[in-house]
Amino acid sequence: MKATIKDFMPLGIMLAGVLMLAGQLAVPAPAFAQRMSAPRQDDPVEMLARDVERARSIRQVKDLQYSLTQYAQYGLIDEIMTLYSDSAVIEQVYEGRTIQGHDAIRRYWTERLGGQNGLGPQQLFHQMFMSPTVTLNYDGRGASGRWTELTMRGRWNGRNPAADWSGGMQVNDYVRENGVWKISRVRDYHQLEGSYYDGFFAAHPELPLVPYHFSPLQVGRPVPTEPGDADRTLRGLSLEQIEAQIDTMNAEDEIRSLQNMYGYYVDQKMWDDVTDLFAADGAMEIAGVGIYVGSASIRRGLERDGLQGLQRGQINDNIQLHTVVEVDPNGYEARVRGTQLGMVTPELGRAFWSVSTFVNRYVKGADGKWRIREMRLFPDVKADYYQGWHLSQVVDTAPSGPLAPDRASGADQSPQVSAVMPVFLRNPVNGRDVGYPGGFSGVGADRLLPAPAALAIPARDGAQAPRIAEARRKLNVAKAYDAIENLSGAFGDYLDDWLWDEFSAIMAEDGTRPQGSGFHVGRNNVYNAMTESHRAPPSATNPRDNVRPHKRIQPVIQVTPDGRRATLRTRLFLYFANDVRAGAFNGGMYPNETLVLEDGVWKYEVGGVIDQTYIGSTSYEDGWARRGLDLPATPPHRDLGRGNDEGEESRYYNSDITRPADIPWSLFSYRRGGNARFPDVKPMWFAYRNPISGRTPTYYCPHILTCFGP
Repeated sequence: MKATIKDFMPLGIMLAGVLMLAGQLAVPAPAFAQRMSAPRQDDPVEMLARDVERARSIRQVKDLQYSLTQYAQYGLIDEIMTLYSDSAVIEQVYEGRTIQGHDAIRRYWTERLGGQNGLGPQQLFHQMFMSPTVTLNYDGRGASGRWTELTMRGRWNGRNPAADWSGGMQVNDYVRENGVWKISRVRDYHQLEGSYYDGFFAAHPELPLVPYHFSPLQVGRPVPTEPGDADRTLRGLSLEQIEAQIDTMNAEDEIRSLQNMYGYYVDQKMWDDVTDLFAADGAMEIAGVGIYVGSASIRRGLERDGLQGLQRGQINDNIQLHTVVEVDPNGYEARVRGTQLGMVTPELGRAFWSVSTFVNRYVKGADGKWRIREMRLFPDVKADYYQGWHLSQVVDTAPSGPLAPDRASGADQSPQVSAVMPVFLRNPVNGRDVGYPGGFSGVGADRLLPAPAALAIPARDGAQAPRIAEARRKLNVAKAYDAIENLSGAFGDYLDDWLWDEFSAIMAEDGTRPQGSGFHVGRNNVYNAMTESHRAPPSATNPRDNVRPHKRIQPVIQVTPDGRRATLRTRLFLYFANDVRAGAFNGGMYPNETLVLEDGVWKYEVGGVIDQTYIGSTSYEDGWARRGLDLPATPPHRDLGRGNDEGEESRYYNSDITRPADIPWSLFSYRRGGNARFPDVKPMWFAYRNPISGRTPTYYCPHILTCFGP
């Protein structure tokens, strides 16, 4: 019997109602959460401190890894070495090489960074760590993390220019030494390499699966609740101090999501929404170009990259990576540092890479919302895709006329042309300011604007029991953030490795996943759909000779106040490597996924809904900008079909899937506006309104299962 839209309306209405109710009610921790987080000893404050310490550890490990890549980007070998434990080991697994001890690891980094301490304006080392899955050991003494790594390296000094790619997977162990987290063991699985001229290929004839350090149950509950009290750093804190630690974690999550939202708005040149994220008296600096102060000027300055809205043949992807947040003890200011990877096409047929460092200041308003007060962007490289960063260097200068900045920012502020480095946050191991090698100086430490007026922080008072209950509710929200980021990483890794048992295990009991002609509901149906739609997975008789990472990065995670449900938006960063042809890049969006806490473990309720491919490379030579040069404009509202949105090659993907979908795509208007293909502009869907102004995006879908209708 043919399904109709009415058959599925109750499910959509029920889910929408649950989400709406969860989003509006800020209730004390539910009974289930209280049981999961119940104190194990007589002192509830002490047990709360232990649980906060464990939750903070997950973040500290990720910040440690991001600090490593931020230091490597500027060649700070001395700072890099502070991040390793006394007995640290680097294992290059496929090559059978072991590097042990600080002296050997220093030599390893010196070789990788070109033999010097400090990288200047004619060198590039951009090592991206993506899609983290980090879990804490049950005793709290150790942690492990799985990362995908991709590195852009080069020099363009005119005498011996060179540029290359490398990448793979890392599964790393971390240990707490003297109260701080350090890297203890790196397992490096080198999977791809190649020159910029030729492109990147598989590094070995066979690329065995990288072992997993976690189970599907662990990935959705990375912070253990079992007894354990090892090496505590929050011991003896008062309840008020512990509450402040939890508030800091909640602030970090809000700021990270806001930074990532900024990137998505920039992608589509949604300049009004970008401006909304700034404080009214905010400032924006592009080093070497200029400084814009105040909302009107910031809005004007954004149009350096064109008028609002993408035009046909344009791509403006600005990927936010390695974001580290440092909240001030005053509770209403924060500093944020990270990197931005640009994949930009200003017009059909032209394309540019760019790598920049952002150093931002955020401020919390009287309405409780965080806003960008200062955004400072420091370019490291901008290069023509079709020449490479070793042969092309594009240096932007200050515009004149209506787009001119309010204040100058000279070339001496730009790492692209001067021996300067954007200021770092404090070293996560020793807590000190980062030092600069001889011949280099720091930029961006000063304020563009006067310090904001102090914000009154309400006093904490009342009986201990309700305060602890409220603290645990907020802590559950913070723990959810890291569990969901873990799930997102595992989703892509299981998909890459065709591990359908594990893939279906991270779905909720009634979890829903689109594949082929529509949605499949329930773990068993998801499992069957995935096994039927993919050919034989790699095995001893069918060895894997390629990788195709589905990297889910730049998450916007919004958890309901009760810590039981969440929505997730991530960017799909997809590339491949084999030994036949050079790898190329594709990119898209998972704009609207939902997750739920089920039996104490976070699971996908609706996962894997891809919202078109925004960057698509037919080949390494053509890149993303020359695809479809001879295509006519896509007719409006044309449905080009779902097909295989995630880009698996036909060699691996079974297009003859016959399993009927539980909910067919024909019932959805999710693609209203057309399934455009580049060079046409693709509509970008959002599951949220602008968090500051409340502005509703043109393509708005708060929950995928309710986007029905003609």
